[in-house]
Amino acid sequence: MPKLKQNPMLRKLFFKLIPLPALIIFGFLLIAPLGKFLPQWTAIPSAHAGFFNNDLELLEEVVELIADKYLYPPDYKKLFSTAIDFMIKSFDRAPLSVDKSTSGQQTLMQTRSGAKTQFNLNYNREADMASLRKVYNFLLQESGEKLNKEDLETAGVIGVMNSLDPYSQYLDKSAFDKSVRDTEGRYGGLGMVITMSDNKLIVVKTMKDSPAERVGIQPDDIFVKVNGNELKKMHIQELAEILRGYPNTKVSITLMRPSNGKERTYPLIREIISIETVEYKTLGNDIGYITISSFSKQTNDQLKEALASAKNAGVKAFILDLRDNPGGLLHQSVKVASHFLFRNRLIVYTKGRSQSDYKEYRAKYKNSLHHMPVVVLINQHSASASEIVAGALKDSGRALIIGENSYGKGSVQTIFRISDGSGLRLTTSKYYTPSGTDITEYGIVPEIKILRNSPDEEEIGSGEISGATELLNQAGTPILLKESDVEKYLKEKGWVVDRDHDPILQFAHMLIENVTISNKTKTLEKAKELAANIHY
Repeated sequence: MPKLKQNPMLRKLFFKLIPLPALIIFGFLLIAPLGKFLPQWTAIPSAHAGFFNNDLELLEEVVELIADKYLYPPDYKKLFSTAIDFMIKSFDRAPLSVDKSTSGQQTLMQTRSGAKTQFNLNYNREADMASLRKVYNFLLQESGEKLNKEDLETAGVIGVMNSLDPYSQYLDKSAFDKSVRDTEGRYGGLGMVITMSDNKLIVVKTMKDSPAERVGIQPDDIFVKVNGNELKKMHIQELAEILRGYPNTKVSITLMRPSNGKERTYPLIREIISIETVEYKTLGNDIGYITISSFSKQTNDQLKEALASAKNAGVKAFILDLRDNPGGLLHQSVKVASHFLFRNRLIVYTKGRSQSDYKEYRAKYKNSLHHMPVVVLINQHSASASEIVAGALKDSGRALIIGENSYGKGSVQTIFRISDGSGLRLTTSKYYTPSGTDITEYGIVPEIKILRNSPDEEEIGSGEISGATELLNQAGTPILLKESDVEKYLKEKGWVVDRDHDPILQFAHMLIENVTISNKTKTLEKAKELAANIHY
């Protein structure tokens, strides 16, 4: 068949020699075994069309996936229109113009040559796909076949995904692999967290039992060279990509230690690194402080270790810090919340396009910590899975939420691998807290709201809390505190406020200290007493 496809003369002879009835039977046998497994009869023509030409098969695969899995029924006119727009923008051979008539007919013209093609878009998937194919072929022809087919098709796929919602996106092979690696919580690397400060790339910390920790790399060490090459104007992401790689491969880094000004070169071998998404320490004598930075496959196992340390320390209450946590895996957020709730308590439910997409997720563990007081810290960057945990603990009536309104990302994305090794991150459902709060619309509203700005700038009652009045009335209006006032009050009471003990954390510590019963009402009463002493 490949020779037949590549040789027009051979193809012509093929049709001349084979009788029409035989060709029909042959075509039926080719298609029929696939047909009974296809979800729609409309998929068969595309299979037949691709018999001699597999152009745009990837784009058709993406559209099929959207039609089957996307949260909302797709708007095909918008979907294909955006795809065509992106394909036209990728064409840089000569100026193009698009004219639209009142009847909806569109004319695409190459200004220099005067060549043009006409197409029409409506809400019919097959007809719109035919129009896109027409534009695709026109662009290839007008480029003199210098335009890369894959690049043009990829532009169309990116356009398709851009027509959906902000969280649905196309992932090329590199981005897809990185996404899988991040959700796995494991990668090949050296085990360092790095940052950029004053145009210098600096080590923030090393991870436990990592190659970086074992050779003695320390926080604040400054990167000078990688593999003998000086780091001139290198961005942090570029450095991260160089340091990561396949396990058992070598990399050499040169660091300067600010304390003595000396440089040292470390020859290192990359290893599988488990990303530390959970950090634990005991505050005072009996407060367990747990920070969760994201929700990967390793998060619940790491949380179990933290809770074991807390038990050994004899802690009597917890502060769960979800600030700046962008989210991650849904099932991990369910496991995390399960540690602090009665078994079988509703944590979150999801709803998709059809009734069969409705799913409930309930607390899993019989021996949980539901009896222990919990304060949860959130801010405007707490999103997705972190909102699930905060929302579940808030609705349970046992945990107090402190901070800012959360981000408001109440949609679930599923990552699909597609046939060429790239992938899609596709919104497949929305999730709701046990009380029915639509997180996308409201976010999680804290009971104690910490204001970074002056009251005039914050505009309470509009903006970020707009539309949530009914919910606030049910739970009571939040206690409003200004962060600078909280910090002043803490210092007056002799509390340390620094980089490791920020005012919101210290206020939570003060609030939950000596609280022994998991009762939000009593904790809230204590918060009101403290608030009365803080000048707002």
